[in-house]
Amino acid sequence: MDARSVEELLSQLARATDSDTIRNITSTLNTQVYVSPECIPALVQVISNSPMFEVRQLAAVELRKRVSKWWLKIDDAARVPIRAQLLQVVLSEQHNLVRHAIARAISSIARIDIAENKWPELLSFLNQASSSATVGHREVGIYCIYTLFEVIAEFLMNQTGHLFELFSKTIADPESQEVRATTVLALGKLAEFIDPEDKDNINAFKQMIPAMVNVLEASLKENDDKNAREIFEVIENLFMLDTPFLSEHLADLIRFLLTVASSHELDDSLRELALNSLMWGSIYKQSKIKSLKLVAPIIESIIPIGTEEDPEDIDDDSPSRAAFKVMNALASNMPPQQIVPIMMPIVVNYMQNQSPGHRKAAMMSVAVIIEGCAEFISTMLKEILPIVCAGLQDPEMIVRRAACMALSCLAEELPVEMAEHHQAIMPLVFNLLNDTNPEITKHACNALDPMLDGLEGEVLQYLPMLMEKLIWLLDNAQQTDTKATALGAIGSAAHSAGEGFQPYFNEVMPRIRNFMSATDGTDEALLRGVATDTAGAIAEAVGAEVFRPHTQDFMNLAIEQLTLDSPRLRECSYAFFSVIAGVFGEEFAPFLPTIMPAILHSCKAEESNEPNLETEIDLTVGDEDEEDLDEDDLSGLNFNSAIADEKEFACDALGELFENTRSHFLPYVDESLQALVEATGHLFDGVRKASLGSLFAYIKTFYSLSSVSDWVQGLPVNYPVHENVQKILQLAIPTVLTMWSDEDDRMVAVQICKELIQALKLMGPCVVADHVEEISDHILEIFEKRSTCQETYDVEDVIDEDEEAESESLLIAAAADLVAALCETIGQGYISYFNAFLPQIAKYYASITFKSTKGPGERLMATGCLGECIGGIKSGVTPHTETLLQLFLKAASDEEETVRSNAAFALGVLVANTQTDLSQQYGSILSVLHPLFENQTFPGTTDNASGAVARLILAHPNAVPLDQVLPVFLNALPLKSDFAENEPVFESLFYLFRANNPFVMGHIPQFLPIFSSVLSNEEQLGDATRAQLIELLRALNAQSPDLNLGSSELGRFL
Repeated sequence: MDARSVEELLSQLARATDSDTIRNITSTLNTQVYVSPECIPALVQVISNSPMFEVRQLAAVELRKRVSKWWLKIDDAARVPIRAQLLQVVLSEQHNLVRHAIARAISSIARIDIAENKWPELLSFLNQASSSATVGHREVGIYCIYTLFEVIAEFLMNQTGHLFELFSKTIADPESQEVRATTVLALGKLAEFIDPEDKDNINAFKQMIPAMVNVLEASLKENDDKNAREIFEVIENLFMLDTPFLSEHLADLIRFLLTVASSHELDDSLRELALNSLMWGSIYKQSKIKSLKLVAPIIESIIPIGTEEDPEDIDDDSPSRAAFKVMNALASNMPPQQIVPIMMPIVVNYMQNQSPGHRKAAMMSVAVIIEGCAEFISTMLKEILPIVCAGLQDPEMIVRRAACMALSCLAEELPVEMAEHHQAIMPLVFNLLNDTNPEITKHACNALDPMLDGLEGEVLQYLPMLMEKLIWLLDNAQQTDTKATALGAIGSAAHSAGEGFQPYFNEVMPRIRNFMSATDGTDEALLRGVATDTAGAIAEAVGAEVFRPHTQDFMNLAIEQLTLDSPRLRECSYAFFSVIAGVFGEEFAPFLPTIMPAILHSCKAEESNEPNLETEIDLTVGDEDEEDLDEDDLSGLNFNSAIADEKEFACDALGELFENTRSHFLPYVDESLQALVEATGHLFDGVRKASLGSLFAYIKTFYSLSSVSDWVQGLPVNYPVHENVQKILQLAIPTVLTMWSDEDDRMVAVQICKELIQALKLMGPCVVADHVEEISDHILEIFEKRSTCQETYDVEDVIDEDEEAESESLLIAAAADLVAALCETIGQGYISYFNAFLPQIAKYYASITFKSTKGPGERLMATGCLGECIGGIKSGVTPHTETLLQLFLKAASDEEETVRSNAAFALGVLVANTQTDLSQQYGSILSVLHPLFENQTFPGTTDNASGAVARLILAHPNAVPLDQVLPVFLNALPLKSDFAENEPVFESLFYLFRANNPFVMGHIPQFLPIFSSVLSNEEQLGDATRAQLIELLRALNAQSPDLNLGSSELGRFL
């Protein structure tokens, strides 16, 4: 192959400016040059001889690409001079970009040859070059070593002693900043391959850290932007690695980064890089930062950076915005006790500062920590809210905008607590909706949306003024974002107001329709999607009768969206279909033939890679074998999250549609069921959750379509189960269990437990009849922290401890609830499994000894679960009576009231079900129950204590000191919230009346208002208990005519 003709083609390509010429030359190269091994020596000749650096660079790039395919097709003898020529030319090349391209071509050959020991002289050559007296040679040598780490890292890791010796010299090169900086990059690569247990290499690396920071500092002083950026990336990577390279130098490194971030002499982009490094350090080295007491210095250094001016474009970066990202990372990964008390005095101080930048920083500091410190902040809301309200009234726009963001975050994270302060907040938000600055109105709407969700019925008092302002914004706002947020706020208002939204229905719907009709442009698509969501919220609020005249029109618009080539709009349509089906039920069925093909198509859609039009297309790349692709070449195979989101909504819609249209949906069941089964294995957890939910919706809908009779406890199943229900269970439950075995997302595993619980409570043991052992094995894996979704990193620094603890706690609680449901539905047939689970559940009462759990939540779970289990297995609890009694007695005096409440219930059911005579323990039991009858925050606590006392009376009435207990018992009636406890309470009263107990017979007038209260509310008593109470009243009326029951409120029940 003639090297001169190859050079001429590459010269034409380098000079070409139009796409047709580029395409034609590229085609010639791909079909005539790159189809033969001869292209390798030809490209090397071009690199050696072309006078144009652009051509030499292009030839080197092409050589790197072709090596993987053709190098081994060249004779061994011919390869030797090529290697030698490349080493010679890389030393003599003067242009940096060309040198780098040649170095990468050398690396691509080394990847093949080093493994076969075909190029033993390469490393000695690079060592000599890196130690040469000629600075250019040192730059080439160290850069080649750096690129070799990308291809033969495992081989180089056998040379670490020599490499550290070399790097200790090159990192202090007296002449070349490039040598020093490239050494840092090479060390960054080396760090990735050092094992966390390799103490020798870790210690050697630690000794390099100060010098690495010195190189970064020099790059910053010399305004060497390129090298500084690359070294900052190395620092970030060191933060993220498990290996403790930074442990001894972390404090100094953090202080250095804070100094750089605070330096106004540096370019803003470099300060942002320092702040980004601090952010990653806050996430991945949280434990070390806490132990070194660095949280306060970081906060005190970065809040002043937040006072700086921000660019107009919200998408542009700035030191101020980067500083708040660090604050957010700290708040999300550190204990709130180390964040809020340090920050709040600064916030108060800044709010009194005359500089708007300081007041803006104060508000933004509050906004960014709320998500990570929500629970702690909820206890300080009375202190923080007045500060935010002051910010909402600030004369400066940047302060009001930041205060709106703080208010929005508070409303999203603390909806219940914030709703209590609506009278102070809502007038301020209304004022902001009148603001002349469109940015403020947009942020006011953003703050308003979550506030409305928390208001519920309280929203009605604000609706007239609220709707007037929101409709005005729809008609007059210039910014698309403002209109979209106003639309969302209208949907939230409708959701909270319910039927109270009807007076505004006719005024709003034409505007919603107008936005749903838009078809052109990105802005219109955004508005159309939000309008669709809002239309659904309004339909749900006002109900079928009011919405019916508009149904066909809005359904047509939602169906039209399916053809607009927008995954986001298809999502909105599927959600709208689900809502409208829920509003109209079987009346929705005529739309199914129109919408189901699109929904099924989305469920089956492949997340194929779509071209990224924002990246340059390299027209010089020829066809290569799949196995020859570099890792970089695979970067385009990105997961298409837009299609995955669309699939999630489509899968979710299937369950909603079947539940609401019932038998009309049956023609679509087989095809859709197959799609749902396949979707349970999807990469995206949202799709798995949606498909799981719909599978169980199918199960429950088939069950409700069958002639349902009450299920019966126990296995084998001894109640009729329709054939269709059996078939869906035979398909769905094994699919779910297969999914559970491989599930790596804890929240999906939580949903599996919850779906099984709901199905068990509705349908009984038929749900799990053939799978009890497999399900129980999965539960045991969770309790023993062996399930797939509990596998995590061993190194403490790389996890978010709060998030880890929360998801772990939810998972354990869901598994425990599933055990209780299995006990309830299977009964004594589940005793052997309960015996195995008991120690696993009971240990969580002492959860304060388990680092990864939160004490009160776990203690609450353990006591609640065990009480429910006892109610299911009944006398099967007997062998565990003493163990559980001691646990419940301790829990009844727990510092957390909700735990005490659960313990009271559990004590009652234990006494009621065990065959062990606990009458000798009544003194101890009553002594821990007695405090629960007074000064309790939650009414359910006393209700559960009342139920427990009732069960004690029923089990061993003679062991209860009735003359002391009954006055307290009577005073707690009627029950206030937990009406399920009315069953034992009234059963015990019936017993006492039958026994002519002196106390109850002497206090009949005091019992009558209690009887009237429970009979007046049909939800408080079961049918049998209600009938017995009426019989008691009739007996009392006959026995004591002087009570005049016939003329009282109770007369209607006689």
